Amino acid sequence: MHINEVYEHEPILPYQGTDTNPPTSYDKTAMQCVEISQPLIVTPVATVGTITTTCQGSPEVTCSTAADGLSCTVTVVQRVCLNIPIRFNAEADPKTTTIACAGENSAGVCFL
Repeated sequence: MHINEVYEHEPILPYQGTDTNPPTSYDKTAMQCVEISQPLIVTPVATVGTITTTCQGSPEVTCSTAADGLSCTVTVVQRVCLNIPIRFNAEADPKTTTIACAGENSAGVCFL
């Protein structure tokens, strides 16, 4: 089957509004992302208080005689508990805050 008919048509034109007075101003919203940086120097601080000790139980004493019989070695073992108070802290020293345009020197896009 062949169709040999030619159709004429009007070109499709862009929509033409009925307002004959175009607006004189436009509302637009611009967006710019920035990167803000705040460096901090953090220094740890630990202060050791007064250490106290307590003995736990009785000492254990062992004695061994040297093979030649000329001396003895006495060993005393005592369990000692230490109470060590330590206060931990940190000090933060803020440095200069900086700002830079996001995507500066490039066609960066800001994503939220």
